[in-house]
Amino acid sequence: MALDTDDEILQDFLVEAEEILDGLNEQLVALETQPQDKDLLNSIFRGFHTIKGGAGFLSLEAMVNLCHKGEDVFNLLRQGERLVDADMMDTFLKVLDILNSMFAEVKAGSYPTEADPVIIQQLAAYLSGDAPPVVAEPEPEPEPEPEPEPEPEP
Repeated sequence: MALDTDDEILQDFLVEAEEILDGLNEQLVALETQPQDKDLLNSIFRGFHTIKGGAGFLSLEAMVNLCHKGEDVFNLLRQGERLVDADMMDTFLKVLDILNSMFAEVKAGSYPTEADPVIIQQLAAYLSGDAPPVVAEPEPEPEPEPEPEPEPEP
């Protein structure tokens, strides 16, 4: 079944989602260097949330499912229950690629293809705690100075 690309609501969604996806791309790049920036985490969360809402209204279930998982992970991040690590960044860059592919399908008048189950499982692992949480490591304590050895008596 094809989407009605002349539908005004769909067109409004496409304009808004395209702006959000462009912003998410920039924000995820920034997140690599600022992984604990609360404003950035909140903004990315809102991006996923907004796309999810519009996609839900249009019954774009594949998009809803992916955005929902992404939104949930970013909720954990912004609550401080997890910290971003390199593996998570790789996953979110893949999520963004998939969302962009889904967006292209919708723009072409097709319902989006479901996301790769491996990505969905990875996001679910972050949520369930199956993926080890990354916590800020405390600064290592400096090694104590070795005590000078007593000089041997002559």
